[in-house]
Amino acid sequence: MRLATVVPSGKDRSLTQSGDSDLIDRLVRHGLGQGEARCYVGMLAQRAFKVSEVASEAGLPRSRAYELIRSLVRFGLCTEVAGSSYARFRAVPPNEAIGRLEAFKAEQARRRDLALNGLAEGLAQRAGPTPGSGEEPVELLRRREQLLGIMATEVCQATEEVLTIVNTSWEPTDCRGMRDRLGAGVRFRTIFDRNSLEHGPHLEWVDALAGEPGFEVRVVDRVETLYLLVDRRLVLLNLSVPGSGSPGSHAESLLIRHEGLGQTLRDAFERIWAQGVPFDQALEADSAPALVGATTSAHGPAPGSRASNGRSPGNG
Repeated sequence: MRLATVVPSGKDRSLTQSGDSDLIDRLVRHGLGQGEARCYVGMLAQRAFKVSEVASEAGLPRSRAYELIRSLVRFGLCTEVAGSSYARFRAVPPNEAIGRLEAFKAEQARRRDLALNGLAEGLAQRAGPTPGSGEEPVELLRRREQLLGIMATEVCQATEEVLTIVNTSWEPTDCRGMRDRLGAGVRFRTIFDRNSLEHGPHLEWVDALAGEPGFEVRVVDRVETLYLLVDRRLVLLNLSVPGSGSPGSHAESLLIRHEGLGQTLRDAFERIWAQGVPFDQALEADSAPALVGATTSAHGPAPGSRASNGRSPGNG
């Protein structure tokens, strides 16, 4: 979709269509998604813009533009201007925006290096089998398609259990492989954060699978670490996911084959699971006190009892 050739009133006319495209490309290289970059460029002017104006400039639906603008606000790339009956936003100068993105990427790389070094030390101290021929014990996955393909493959090969901790950045799918594994007796347990109770794809996913034996979902206030664990031997650990504290739509995950680490994360899962509320009860608890917050430090397994996970009739 191309940017409009007409420069709106109040916009910096030194930014031509070609200049806009160059800046969008530069912002994307520094970590923003295409939509975020378009919204940012749509706010470059000596005035504040309404969401509808930004949406028109970016060629996006208003609701989507609003979500992306809020993302830009969180990362300090634009600010909301007070004193109006409706929301208006103003972008920071391009050099300042690029500088903030560069600083964010540098900090993200530093944290990633620390995490990888700590992980390497931890794996060396825990017993674990040698990976199969041609397999690396730890792989960094940067492409969403690659991550989803590996997830589907590993889930289809599960023989005992699949444990997952996710938030609303994860879009569930009702895949045939999962139903086949459920039919073969594999147990699937998932932990959602509380925001998932208002997320349509999560509600539909649970509703579709609630009657399957071995399928269980619980809800906690928040989750700090997102991962998928297959048969205690393979871990997909999310380092960066869309909507979880990093700009753009990029995802980074570690694929780890190590039974020692798998057991540690299973223990952590059991501790969080014991604190969670069955999904159907969480849906009915709109006026109840806050759910117990989750952490990922494991003090030992504490498996909870099975409970129904179907949506109650009154919660459509």
